Amino acid sequence: MWQVTGELSALDARRQWLVQRHAALLAALRVRRDAPSEIPVAASAGAPGIAPVGGSGAAVGASGRELSAPSARTALLIVGGVLVVVAALVFTVVSWGRLGIGGRAAVLLAVTACALALPRPLRRRQLAATAEASAAVGLALVLLDGYAARQAGLGGLDHVGTAGYWAVLTALTAVGAALYGWWQRLRLPLPVGFLMARLPGLLGTAALGGTTGDYATAVIATAAVDFAVLYALTARDAAGQAGFRERVGGERAATGLVTVARAVGGGWASLGGVLAVGYAVVAPSPAEVLRAWVPLGLLMLLGTALCRGFRTLPFALRAGGEGVAVVALIVAVGAGLRYVMPAGWAVVGYAAPAALLAAWAAVSCARSGRWAKPATSGPTGGPAGEATDGPTGGPFAPPSRAAAAVGELVAASIALLLTSVVVVPELAHALIRPVVHGVVLWGGGHPPQWSWQLATAPLVVLCLSAAVLTVTAAQRARAVGDADRQSDRLANALRNAQALAAVPAVLLLPVALGLPYAWVLAAAALASVAVAVDVVRRPEAALLSRLLVLAATGALALLWSSADRTAVLTVWGTFAASAAVLAHVLSAPTSPPAVRTTARVAGAFAVLALGVEAVASGATAGLPGHVTAFAVLAVAVAAAGAAAAWHRIPGRGQVSTAVEGAGYALAAIALALTALHPDALSLALAVTGVAGLAVALRPDRRRAALVGTGLLIASSWVRLALAGVSAPEAYTLPITAAALVIGHRRRTSAPGTGSWPAYGAGLGATMLPGLAAMWSDENWVRPLLLGAAALLATVVGVRTRLQAPLIVGGGVLVLVGLHELAPTVVQVFGLLPRWVPVAAAGLLLLLLGATYEKRIDEARRLRDTVRSMT
Repeated sequence: MWQVTGELSALDARRQWLVQRHAALLAALRVRRDAPSEIPVAASAGAPGIAPVGGSGAAVGASGRELSAPSARTALLIVGGVLVVVAALVFTVVSWGRLGIGGRAAVLLAVTACALALPRPLRRRQLAATAEASAAVGLALVLLDGYAARQAGLGGLDHVGTAGYWAVLTALTAVGAALYGWWQRLRLPLPVGFLMARLPGLLGTAALGGTTGDYATAVIATAAVDFAVLYALTARDAAGQAGFRERVGGERAATGLVTVARAVGGGWASLGGVLAVGYAVVAPSPAEVLRAWVPLGLLMLLGTALCRGFRTLPFALRAGGEGVAVVALIVAVGAGLRYVMPAGWAVVGYAAPAALLAAWAAVSCARSGRWAKPATSGPTGGPAGEATDGPTGGPFAPPSRAAAAVGELVAASIALLLTSVVVVPELAHALIRPVVHGVVLWGGGHPPQWSWQLATAPLVVLCLSAAVLTVTAAQRARAVGDADRQSDRLANALRNAQALAAVPAVLLLPVALGLPYAWVLAAAALASVAVAVDVVRRPEAALLSRLLVLAATGALALLWSSADRTAVLTVWGTFAASAAVLAHVLSAPTSPPAVRTTARVAGAFAVLALGVEAVASGATAGLPGHVTAFAVLAVAVAAAGAAAAWHRIPGRGQVSTAVEGAGYALAAIALALTALHPDALSLALAVTGVAGLAVALRPDRRRAALVGTGLLIASSWVRLALAGVSAPEAYTLPITAAALVIGHRRRTSAPGTGSWPAYGAGLGATMLPGLAAMWSDENWVRPLLLGAAALLATVVGVRTRLQAPLIVGGGVLVLVGLHELAPTVVQVFGLLPRWVPVAAAGLLLLLLGATYEKRIDEARRLRDTVRSMT
């Protein structure tokens, strides 16, 4: 039915648009008829001429003008009008005393009458802009007449209060300006009168000594009058609208005037609403609340009338009007309940009507079809949900009840959200109260006795918010249908928000009832376990919302358990077991991707929870941190074993990876806990290294052997450092051995691998540090052993034709020989005459020069031989 109604509305709107277009074309023709057909332009240098508008002559002349003729005319009229008004003001204020009362009245009345009478003959002579300027001057002179009359004391006006006098004068001037502009068919007096109508209400309230509520009433009443006048001018039949457009100068001028009037009226109503709401919220007594109901009631009437009676307004403005009415109603009811409800329940007085209205608005949105999904085809053969193009190319306006429902829902939801924000500090304090106690407890201090309390009013507000979200989610789901329920973003968002809001509301209820800490914690833990069991039983039904509930309940239970050591051990252990079961069940190969992702998260959480359990157990037993680290390390090793077992089950590889990664994280934490205790660190590194080698037994984890070997080497280094060993070979020999073994296996598995990637790092790891230590060591043992090792590497390199052993061994052997022969050479050179080294160097150079070509060939053959090696 509402679709049929929409089609009929579209047809009516099309007819109205055609009528409006007809009137606009007529107005354009009249404007073209009234406009001058020729304007003087310079035909040539120094020769005036006449060129038709739009002709080529105009184009030629326009190239030399920076200001068009209408713009220049408007500027001249504005400047002239301002000068006339300033002159009249000076005449009124400064030169007033030089004339008697008759002369004063005659001058002002004559000038004002002339200014107001000139527009009609000017319009007849097609001088529309001049007529507008004359009307503006006349209206300004009317205000000066009023000022002059009061200053002169005509009729005892000087005894009238200033605010009251100007309220009456501005009201009369506003009405007179509007009527005058309508009668004379002028554009300017209408907006002048409309804007001047802002002043009478404010000035009248000031004259009566009104309060903030009175000012709010005056402002809202002014806005109501604005929209009433606007309705009378625009919400009529096509003929009436055409007459209105013709009166104000065409369709464009009428559209601009209506838009400005709507904006000013809406802003004025919003200002009055802000004043009324503020006055009602801070009203100090019930009597003041009753006075605040007057502007709030007027605001409700105005908003309701705009939404349900002013059908020509855009959908957003009608929905906004209904929203303003709803806010006024909520504030009025809340302000009244503030003096009826107990102390501390004032926020509930505002939240309760907001929640009721929001729930009702959600039902109305569903019933009005605002949330309905479009059907596949409509009666015209096209999509039924497709917007029917109206006269302006846009969709037809939805029914008024849809606009009202949307406005009510948005306004009531915002009001309820604001009341929820007010109680957030109290709710947050109740949520983190056990955590604060737990920080002191686990920090090593002696926490004092503590109590866990929560006032009922904040919890009621939270429950109301959760209830509204529940109703809204249900209505949205019912409106979109079962087919689109899972894919509808708004329905999913509402369902998730409902789940998150319901968790603290339910879990804090025992706190508000004054139940003991253990009961509250048990309720939170049982709720989390129950949700986990439900996820296991129905893994695909509304998974995201249930996971949010599971995460929220679990997080609160874990945080609250920190207030007691036994509670930490119990809750974390229970959750670790639950997460392990959840990971195993949800990681079935037939599970969808979202469920398998949940399984991975659950598996990782189970391992981390056991790690926390280990830390808490050590702290409860009074063990130091470096000893507790081995309990954490045990959990990490067990996680590696569980990951290997899971990996052997088909389809469980992703869970296995998540569990293994969590175990590695615990191993890193365990090593960090032993960092300040070298003995424990050495043992922890050794255990971790052995575990890494065990992990390397898996075919897909062969590279873990490198990490395990590195950890074992690091463990040996720590132990050597504790023993006071300073020889670098003791630290580098394990690295060399491991590197040579790995390099040999690499060359065996990949024959194309060169000797430098396979053996270069291993040989250099020991020989280079030993060579550096040899130059500062006066003992003969290190050079002997290093030379022997270098000789062995050189021989092996020659026999196997490998570059790395030959070059590294030969280079180190040469340097060792130089180190050993250096003292003798220095001693010999010290005994010989000084000319002998010089002569020997010369003879050597002569010998090299004589056999240069032969030596070059030998060097090239040596280079080629070395290059031929691998």
